[in-house]
Amino acid sequence: MDGKGIAAYIDSHGREYTALAKDIWEHPETSYQEERSSALHRDHLGALGFRITECPEMKHSFFAEKGKGKPVIGIMGEYDALPGMSQACSALKQALVEGGPGHACGHNLLGVGSLAAAAALADAAKANRLPGTVRYYGCPAEEALGRIPLVKAGRFDDLDAALSWHPADLNTTHRYSTSANLALSFRFKGRASHAAMAPHVGRSALDAVQLMNLGIEFLREHVARGILFHYVITDGGRRPNIVPAEAAMALYIRGPRGADVRSAFKRVLKVAKGAAMMTETSFSWEASHGKCDFIPNDAIHDCILGVMRATPLPSHDAKERDFASKLASAVGKADRGSTLSIIGAPSTLLKEAIHGAVGDYGEGFRIAGSLDVGDVSYVAPTGQMNAATWPLGVGAHTWQSCAASGSSQGFKAMLWAAKVLAGTGLELLKAPAILAAARAEHRRKTSAYRSTMDL
Repeated sequence: MDGKGIAAYIDSHGREYTALAKDIWEHPETSYQEERSSALHRDHLGALGFRITECPEMKHSFFAEKGKGKPVIGIMGEYDALPGMSQACSALKQALVEGGPGHACGHNLLGVGSLAAAAALADAAKANRLPGTVRYYGCPAEEALGRIPLVKAGRFDDLDAALSWHPADLNTTHRYSTSANLALSFRFKGRASHAAMAPHVGRSALDAVQLMNLGIEFLREHVARGILFHYVITDGGRRPNIVPAEAAMALYIRGPRGADVRSAFKRVLKVAKGAAMMTETSFSWEASHGKCDFIPNDAIHDCILGVMRATPLPSHDAKERDFASKLASAVGKADRGSTLSIIGAPSTLLKEAIHGAVGDYGEGFRIAGSLDVGDVSYVAPTGQMNAATWPLGVGAHTWQSCAASGSSQGFKAMLWAAKVLAGTGLELLKAPAILAAARAEHRRKTSAYRSTMDL
């Protein structure tokens, strides 16, 4: 079985995969709640003869294997939705459930597309009598903690290559890096008093939080280029006439590399100590989670690009193009180009509603967002691609992307991405030299900077 055979396999099961992705889109589950979505993935793979292993490190996570021995090719899938993003498959903003969740990041497509790729690759490996193991990872809660507990538990350590994809508005390799991220909470404790009768007796925890935030504002100028701070006050007291004895804030630190984030955190800790000293309060902190930057593997991305160019893109009828045009027109003109410029793609692409070509964008670029695929890329050679599941100029985490993730454009792009991932996996199984080059590149790149997940 070759690339054409893989395409035929996926096309023959296309209705089944589309129905599964639509089912998950219609029943969105947020991070840590994906019991139904995870079960659908497990049941489908189990019926195909995959060996299912539950991962106790994280609810609703698992991996499924077929074949045996080396090399081990991992394909990663996700299935969590975003809170408050419910949206009908409509060109007008219209929630299916007011305030409910929705697949505005397209994980209904991501998970099923990766599942289809794993199934097709396992079938192709058997048909070609190729040694090796195909492993699908069910990765819950990407929008929260993500697969980091699985990484720490060593679930990816034996991979020869990890593959993934993401819904987007472009068909391109994912040669760009992402930002490392650290999520923190700070809680200050002071002493309550009557704010009018005895304010001098109190020690305001809220003052400490506000001073800490002010300190972070001044710190922005004096940290490494690319460091970002995002914060909110999560507890500011109960009533204005009580000096708050407790107050808290949540803080994200992002940066180009994990080492940059760790360095910035050390300075933030000094800001917190200063705020506590000025207000005569005490504080505690907790790191709830963090994500490493993504390390692109060129050897794998070159392979992905070759398969992308060899795999015919889906065609779209007039109805689909009209729907895409309407969704895109609902995005402000000034905003549409931002999805392209952040990875170096030309704005001239916006002349079309749907990206109808294969791009190779992003080399040397870094997006400010964070992905838990980055943590996997620190322990195994990792390659990614994007597929145009949304109209050009539509970004993730929007009602437009949610609508598109339940549309025929989304489903067609999902099946195309599955063909590319499976085809890439087959090339890797057939060509030990590519895997050797990928491993050598991974060793070279990771020797320069290591994961800083443990503070």
